Amino acid sequence: WYQRRVRGRRERYIIIHMWKLYNRLIPDGIGAKFDKEDGRLGPVADVPYFSHGAQTAKSTLFDNSLSVRGPCLWNTLPRDVKLASSLLALKNLLGRHLSSIPDCPPQPVHTAFNTTTR
Repeated sequence: WYQRRVRGRRERYIIIHMWKLYNRLIPDGIGAKFDKEDGRLGPVADVPYFSHGAQTAKSTLFDNSLSVRGPCLWNTLPRDVKLASSLLALKNLLGRHLSSIPDCPPQPVHTAFNTTTR
């Protein structure tokens, strides 16, 4: 449970960081690019591309970097959270949104034994 809690907190902070970047409240040190606002989705962040034909270790480092995780998490948010009018409003909307998502760890797949005989 501890790892899920830490991961959730880290993702929350990444989303807050992306909101600050979108609203130009902090300098952009990760090169985040936002497309114009889509009516249904709100602003969408461009996710950088990396050739996954490269070494697996480098690919994993790239995929877990802030410049990739940030836009991926940002793009999963509903429009009203992305367009929050203040930091306090963002935190309230984000907390409400995240509490509506069940925090269930992946379960191992259980396959039933074949009980038919020939």
